[in-house]
Amino acid sequence: MKKEIIRLLKRAIAREVFRYLTTPVSVPDVSDLRSAHQAKTITLTTVAEHFGVWPAVISCIERGTRRDDDLADAYRDWLTAA
Repeated sequence: MKKEIIRLLKRAIAREVFRYLTTPVSVPDVSDLRSAHQAKTITLTTVAEHFGVWPAVISCIERGTRRDDDLADAYRDWLTAA
């Protein structure tokens, strides 16, 4: 009985993991951020200080190597208002 329960739990977990691995996820485009801050002659340090993060964090978000949708959206809104 115990072996069967464990087998069923493993199968349920495997199904969930497979579903997460095979479901496509849309990633928002961040390519506009770098050109927008450069066009307004705003430095990465200024942006980082405004949001209270390291400049490397902003750089990673701009290059798409780090995903933080909330910060990217706030950054985009801030650049639009600047």
